[in-house]
Amino acid sequence: MLKNITILFFVSLFLNSCGYTPMFSSNNQIVFNFKEINVSGDNELGNLIKSNLKSYNNIDAKNELILDVNVVYNKTSQTKDGTGKTTDYLLTADVQFIVKSDTNEKQISISKDSVMKNLDKEFEEKKYERTIKQNFSYSIVNKLIMQLSKNK
Repeated sequence: MLKNITILFFVSLFLNSCGYTPMFSSNNQIVFNFKEINVSGDNELGNLIKSNLKSYNNIDAKNELILDVNVVYNKTSQTKDGTGKTTDYLLTADVQFIVKSDTNEKQISISKDSVMKNLDKEFEEKKYERTIKQNFSYSIVNKLIMQLSKNK
């Protein structure tokens, strides 16, 4: 019993003093001042990206940026059954960011793709496709923020 308490004490002491801090704690949060976000291309995915970028926007941040976002979204038939009916779709999103700051201009390209089964009910298929677009936008914004924070 005493041995277990001693081990627990040393493990907790080690974990508390190792210097671990959460990546997105309030002190380390990555924020930018997006003065302007211009979106062209697919409206739905573009608006999702724009709304996800707002969580990283802070007017008081020193990094003032202007973003031009060009979104190309495609839904193409990937496989068909014997009757010619599509069974799987390939969803691709290619996003081109042009990031303008006071000192320079930079281009960042991010692509995502996914395979979606053809569902019998059109409403369910649209709902599932929207969920995939939301996941695309979240992933694309995270990759963009990581690229921008590397070059700070």
